[in-house]
Amino acid sequence: MMNNCDDFVNLLIMTSDDMRTTYQEVVEYWRPESPPLTTLFAAFGDKMAECFSSNRREFNSRVFLLIEQGMESGDDMLVTAVATGLIEALAARAVQADGYWAEISLLLGPKSRSHAEAWLGT
Repeated sequence: MMNNCDDFVNLLIMTSDDMRTTYQEVVEYWRPESPPLTTLFAAFGDKMAECFSSNRREFNSRVFLLIEQGMESGDDMLVTAVATGLIEALAARAVQADGYWAEISLLLGPKSRSHAEAWLGT
């Protein structure tokens, strides 16, 4: 089980070139400072929704399991960043695209889905 944001980010950027590129872009934009966690995690959520395809089963399995593990980590900073950054950005972007939220919500774990649904008011 992960217990910090650095571990989460490292695992997430190993899931795909898209996640690695997103990380590099956000870090470069904020240089020489570190990006705010919520901003970084929101960029990940936006990219996940933008690149979502039900045909990317291996990526989906890894990334949605990772999101749920972050929500279950017990690390308040990580849970907050995953919930208010990644999940909320993912949900907001996914509801704008026809059919994506219905597919994505099925892939989220129970804690992740519960937070997204509460935030969306569904």
